Amino acid sequence: MDTKLRFILVYSVIVFSAYTAYVFLNQTDLGVYVSSVAVIYFALRLTLNPQYRTRVDFLGLILLALFAYFVAERVLQILEPT
Repeated sequence: MDTKLRFILVYSVIVFSAYTAYVFLNQTDLGVYVSSVAVIYFALRLTLNPQYRTRVDFLGLILLALFAYFVAERVLQILEPT
């Protein structure tokens, strides 16, 4: 099996199972969904495709920016005085 096809297959199965778990837990926060997709993407990318680490990954950059945005938003909510 090609490494790209294996990555796509494993990634889709893991993301779908995480999405299903969040639906059953009644999770409505978009940040949780995006953060979990980003963490799963980077973990699988580093473990299944180690030869592509030096190339520019536009999807990875977008997911990293979204992850940083949602983390910063959550930190600001925690630090905000009530």
